[in-house]
Amino acid sequence: MSDTSDAPRVPGGNPADPFPIVNDALNVLKHQETYANDPTESQLLTFHYLGGRWGGFSITKDDVALTDNAENYIVVARATGALSVATATTNWNDLDNYARVYHITTLAGVRTALRDYRGGPGGVHGGGSGGSGASTAIPQNSQSTAYTLVLGDAGKHILHPSADTTARVFTIPANSSVAFPVGTVVTFVNQNAAGAITIAITTDTMRLAGAGTTGSRTLAANGIATALKLTSTEWIISGTGLT
Repeated sequence: MSDTSDAPRVPGGNPADPFPIVNDALNVLKHQETYANDPTESQLLTFHYLGGRWGGFSITKDDVALTDNAENYIVVARATGALSVATATTNWNDLDNYARVYHITTLAGVRTALRDYRGGPGGVHGGGSGGSGASTAIPQNSQSTAYTLVLGDAGKHILHPSADTTARVFTIPANSSVAFPVGTVVTFVNQNAAGAITIAITTDTMRLAGAGTTGSRTLAANGIATALKLTSTEWIISGTGLT
């Protein structure tokens, strides 16, 4: 049974409950404040968050230090309920083991952007470990020069725009350099009239779906290809306009 001791009440006419709750919805949503940014505290380089109950854990109001001049990714460990922050996206992208809370940008000692992911895909109050929330948007990373993928590209589409008619090489780095989690998906899109893209891989293996052949692939204009990481050192790729 939920704790209604803090819920607002007003006098009523029911002898069994002379002071009913003003709005039960307020009590139902009470858990949503857990891990929320505490607006009563400093909004500079310390992230203060509220406590409550989450996943069977009792969460105490606390704080963590943010890194200045950086992107700060705040997550909660699903196994323990512990909140942590990092400038790398390793845990942020590991939705099986971590839930997203906030993405905070800092510059010159202040926060310049605070993005709330608690209710979004993979958030602590959102769509579960698979990241299946209401949003189905695939983030875009547009590149008009030779480009090597970074960890933050996991789950994105890499666009080669029409304005760049020069052929480019987009490279999937070796696992020893950038350890994308197994199951990572990256989509490559070559827009109309853009130069051809060579999708290359460094030392690891990339197989063409169906044929099983390995090596670099060429993506023509108006083409789209998706690469899926199968093991620590092997990817499979398929698409339209891909040779």
